[in-house]
Amino acid sequence: MHTLFINTPQNVRFEYNLASLGSRIIAFGIDYFLIICYAFFTYFTLSYLGLFRNADNWLIAGIYMLFLLPAFFYTLWMETFFHGQTVGKMIMKIKVVKIDGTRASVYQYFIRWVCTIIDIFLCAGALGICSIVATEKAQRIGDIAADTAVISTKQNTAIQQTLLAEITQEYHVTFPEVMRLSDKDANTIKEVYKKGYERKDYNIILALSNKLVEILDVKPQMRPEEFIDIVIKDYYYTYRDKTF
Repeated sequence: MHTLFINTPQNVRFEYNLASLGSRIIAFGIDYFLIICYAFFTYFTLSYLGLFRNADNWLIAGIYMLFLLPAFFYTLWMETFFHGQTVGKMIMKIKVVKIDGTRASVYQYFIRWVCTIIDIFLCAGALGICSIVATEKAQRIGDIAADTAVISTKQNTAIQQTLLAEITQEYHVTFPEVMRLSDKDANTIKEVYKKGYERKDYNIILALSNKLVEILDVKPQMRPEEFIDIVIKDYYYTYRDKTF
């Protein structure tokens, strides 16, 4: 799986897993299955209510197209109101973001939506698939035009599992001041740290780092996320025989 690295203005480095081609295709399939179901449901409901009786073909088509407007704009309004996700993307745990990792704008969602005509519908998806495979950041034509990318929101490995795996090896405590922390403090730090990365919110990471500097009374010469990571590892190693 390809990754996208972002360095924020606060010098916090985030690593995003780019969504796989398979997950994007499945998400697309789920979304358009829902759209087709809505189209059939609308047609049969209108027929059952008798709205198509004794009407000319143009009027029937006009009424039907009017009720299909929500489906026509489905992708656009879903990504706009659900932070870059449709139902399919939610199920597959992927989302659309700006190329710098932040939330995309309505204009960028609109550009992606318009470009589906080119890279998906006009060529049965072939152009979009080729573009995703060929580009470094797995972008289809719509992503390139909108300066966006599609990332995975899955957490590959739990923080606790990673830490426990790393501290089973020979490890040297960098900040012995972690002894000032309680189990409750350590769990809170771990949860806030995890939340910051899940939300891709570097302000949370920075605030947590500043708070730890104050509590431990240390002056780390490293990036905020590295400092927090080491503090958690130091605590786990110091009290490795205790259960969190």
